[in-house]
Amino acid sequence: MNKSLKKILFVSVFFVSSFLFATSRDSALYYFNKGLLNQNQEDWYGASENFQQALQLNNSYGEAWFHLAQVTYELNDFSLCLSYLENADKYAKNRTDILNLRGLCYISLGKLEEAENVFNSIIKDFPNNVDGRFGLAELELYNGSFDSATNLYLDALKRQGHNKKALLSLALLSAETGKYDLSEKYIQQALQYHSGEAQVHYLASYLDAKKGKLKEAERRAKAAVQIKPDYLDAYILLASIFYAQNKYDDVIDICDYLINKNRKTISAWYLKGFSQYRKKEFNEAIETWTTALSIDETDEILRCSLELLISDILPLEDDRRAHWAQFHIKKARDYSKRFLGEEARYEYQRALRIDPNNITARLEFAEIINKLGLSELYINQLTFIQENSEQIDPIKKTKLNDTVESYSALMKYSLNQKWNIEPFYLDKTRWNIGVFYKKSPVQLLHCDSEEITSSMISEVFNGIATTSVFVQKSPILEFGEAFKKSRKNKLDYFIIIEFQETEREVSLEGIIYNGKNGTVVKKISLFRTGNDKFSSILRSFRRNVLEILPIRGKILERNGNLILVDLGKSEGIKENSELYVVKKGTIKTNDSGVGVSFDDENLLGLIKIKSVGEEIAEGILTQDSFYDFINIDDEVLIKSIQLNENDVILDTNPTADTSGINIAKKSENQLSMERLGLIRKPAILDIIRNIN
Repeated sequence: MNKSLKKILFVSVFFVSSFLFATSRDSALYYFNKGLLNQNQEDWYGASENFQQALQLNNSYGEAWFHLAQVTYELNDFSLCLSYLENADKYAKNRTDILNLRGLCYISLGKLEEAENVFNSIIKDFPNNVDGRFGLAELELYNGSFDSATNLYLDALKRQGHNKKALLSLALLSAETGKYDLSEKYIQQALQYHSGEAQVHYLASYLDAKKGKLKEAERRAKAAVQIKPDYLDAYILLASIFYAQNKYDDVIDICDYLINKNRKTISAWYLKGFSQYRKKEFNEAIETWTTALSIDETDEILRCSLELLISDILPLEDDRRAHWAQFHIKKARDYSKRFLGEEARYEYQRALRIDPNNITARLEFAEIINKLGLSELYINQLTFIQENSEQIDPIKKTKLNDTVESYSALMKYSLNQKWNIEPFYLDKTRWNIGVFYKKSPVQLLHCDSEEITSSMISEVFNGIATTSVFVQKSPILEFGEAFKKSRKNKLDYFIIIEFQETEREVSLEGIIYNGKNGTVVKKISLFRTGNDKFSSILRSFRRNVLEILPIRGKILERNGNLILVDLGKSEGIKENSELYVVKKGTIKTNDSGVGVSFDDENLLGLIKIKSVGEEIAEGILTQDSFYDFINIDDEVLIKSIQLNENDVILDTNPTADTSGINIAKKSENQLSMERLGLIRKPAILDIIRNIN
């Protein structure tokens, strides 16, 4: 619970139980006191029910309206909370706690100007009020101004020298900005003045764990659960600290204890499964995570952990794969109904990654491909189904055979047939990219989430013909380690990622470096909230990387001045596009920034495209020299291309020209978080808001 009034609630709750049984069960006071007990136990739904019962008996009960607003705030229904606060203010006027909660609601709704006005009015009327300063500090944190927030907490500390929230907030902010000595000073003060409060020991443990002081962190976390035996967050933190020390049996013991107390504690299921995975008890981990997903199917990182594991160890014939794939098939169908093509394709690809032999998923995926006008890829999918068609009933099989036959007849005069090329077996790899990650010693929500994120980045690039992505499973300690490995493996680019999450938001930071010299090429900063935020941020990351990669191809065949290249509609190539022909092996990534370059003497000619297939195209060659130096496997780059709004260019292909400029311009049409009115919060803000 993260409201300042909770300290009052803690004091009063000791007296509530005795009053409860002495109060008439038909009175508003009875239900109000019962709601206070629920609220203290963080049973928000039970508290809400009892406060509403009290208000049915006494609609002018201002204190009940206020506490109903508090629990509604905890349930993230901020508009409704404001409505309840209006009633609370009507019957309990001139209370700063009502104003303060109103300001917090405005912050949560993104109405920052209104929130600022509320908190400033509190300080104006009550100059020594610390809650108004805490509210203003949250606003500064929303704006990314850690220094201003720190000054406001210091200002509050001047007025209340032992204030727990001010001391703990300053400890957290100091650690976040690398001032560890100062952080230690504030946490020690908090321990000195509030040694009997579990939350102080919990946050002291968290800060020690962040600094890698795991033994001390373990001691503090144990103190927190000794003071407050039902402190779920402290148990999860203790289990995470044990996990970081490879004490997997201890982790499993804590998780079993938490699961027995409350089967819906998904964090415990997640940690238990990961501990079993680290112990190489793979079947047990699969069973644990499968059970967890039956309780909460929306935990994306847990689901990804399971899917990565089953992809590694289970045979393709395992019957359970179809069950796990069904989740993605349902999501894909939902996206298709809402005409969200990229999302639908992603979900079908996830389903087929889990269960490649799933005929239903492949047929539906094929239909989506066909609607894009990619008939060759459509036939490729149907042919695969034909070759694995034991599961199809005779009627559907006949229809499938007729479809393949009719489409094959239409393609009789295609470029594939003309040049006798099977485009889906071409090696179109042009870019070699490395992905590395830094790891925090302890994560409050999902341990090893950075590793899962990097592995899923590899997954979303899997199957993209033009990119080969190397992902290092273990974390790096410093930039030099990633740079050295990139140079050794002759990578074009390497990316160092950092992943953070709160209960409602995820953020993914990535810096793309030149693989030759280590210079910064591009910084990616992504933020997502709402449903499917993790899969959304992965797709956005992939898109951001592909948008800087120039479209590159090579010459496949030649007949005089008629040239066949391995670029087609999928890459946005169309009739009258012009391509540079560059000597094989002489295209270089630019030393700084995006794009590629080549020396003038290696420019061999130009190709003007006359006919385009999905994966290949042919054009007329104009040589740059009297002598003919052009050979098969020489490379091609885009010189000019004019894309229309309806032109197909798949989201799984590079989309930049030679200069690294995105020719598809799709990202300009996508709604950014700013345009949607969403605010990106620092991950630390959630921790600070929960300090009571």
